[in-house]
Amino acid sequence: METQRQIRFGELIRSLISDCLLKEDFYDQNINSGSITVSFVRMSRDLKIANVYFMPLGGKNKFKTLDNLNEKKFIFQKYLSKAKIQSKFTPKLYFFIDD
Repeated sequence: METQRQIRFGELIRSLISDCLLKEDFYDQNINSGSITVSFVRMSRDLKIANVYFMPLGGKNKFKTLDNLNEKKFIFQKYLSKAKIQSKFTPKLYFFIDD
């Protein structure tokens, strides 16, 4: 069972990743960032690992999108580190398809 802190921090990470999808340039035509829905983020107990669950619009090309997001996760890491989250460290991100 998740603690209130994990849930709160997961929602913060989810909103920041959604903002990053809209604002950042991925230099990749395969990532259509306007059509990706971030469902939820599950945080580890120590808040060092964030499992991000997403689904592309219509469920099309979901495995291709998964591979592209995992390749470009350094952009999300950089965006999270620049955002002033109240944490000692930036969590490592792992993307998963939300079933």
